[in-house]
Amino acid sequence: MLVIFLILAAGSLSTLVFGAPIPFTHSSRSTAASIHSLVKQGADTYTIYGGNGDISQGWPAQSSWVSSFDTMFNNNKFIMQSSCPQWSVPNDSASEINDICNGIKTVARETGIDARFILAIMMQESNGCVRAPTTNWGVRNPGLMQDHNGAATCNENGVQNPCPSSTITQMIRDGAAGTSSGDGLKQCLAESGATDVSMYYKAARIYNSGSIAAGGNLGAGVATHCYASDIANRLTGWVSAAHTCSEATIGSMTGKTTSGGNDNTGTPATTGGNTGGATTVGDPSPSAQKAPGASASCKGWYTVQSGDYCGVVEQKFGITMAQLMSWNTQLSSDCSNLWLGYSYCVSA
Repeated sequence: MLVIFLILAAGSLSTLVFGAPIPFTHSSRSTAASIHSLVKQGADTYTIYGGNGDISQGWPAQSSWVSSFDTMFNNNKFIMQSSCPQWSVPNDSASEINDICNGIKTVARETGIDARFILAIMMQESNGCVRAPTTNWGVRNPGLMQDHNGAATCNENGVQNPCPSSTITQMIRDGAAGTSSGDGLKQCLAESGATDVSMYYKAARIYNSGSIAAGGNLGAGVATHCYASDIANRLTGWVSAAHTCSEATIGSMTGKTTSGGNDNTGTPATTGGNTGGATTVGDPSPSAQKAPGASASCKGWYTVQSGDYCGVVEQKFGITMAQLMSWNTQLSSDCSNLWLGYSYCVSA
């Protein structure tokens, strides 16, 4: 099965996800650096969180989240302003972004859900593009929240531009409050069974995959293994730093590992293991069949997950498309033959 360039990542019972932000160029990293001072708590870094979501296993306390919704929203605005062309649709207008902000606040009041959590899930699902397409891997997932078969969307059977304010709010409501077809964040929070901050990380796992794996590890089970870790990072300030969570290993981890920050250099980040030592970028050996044309002298491997496209792989490992193609010589420049389940060279 081919992973088509710019496709949404596969989820399961509840929703479908991206699992990583839009890829960043050097210029957009500069933009990210210019807004970094707006983060009053937390920082634009990525920390790998493994385990069950509890503070005792290193997951962030709510006091470590970005101090306010408005600050967190402003930090993510530049992504919303530039996230739509990957689907060949117009970017969000200033008015539409304002409608997103107001819509989240409205739905947060209606549901009692922390607005920052709604924002984190929305950015994970669609990067805030109001014209994000509907995906369907057995369940129809439309709109900003890639919700469970909701009615609101601005990109199905035609693209709406502008996207109406009422539709934007309803997309958010469908994801947070749920639909007649399936659960939203409110139900997932209840299903988590927790009353402390871990309920948010557990609810994120449930929203993405429909359940938490036996044993409680939020990186195990089905769908996007790094999803709960990604949400925890978004809540504490992650915007554009390198995404260093490995889908292949997060399910076996407990505790946290601090990794790359946004130093604006674009250099590859290294990630620490559970023992605290540094590891090379990528896995030392392929975990699946090697991609055609993969370098024989490869030092780091990555197995393509559902939802990956070349920009995601580049961002995960801090590499360029030119490097990816040079280490995988049969990979086309449009990324149309990035194959699901094959191991590609990401360091040589």
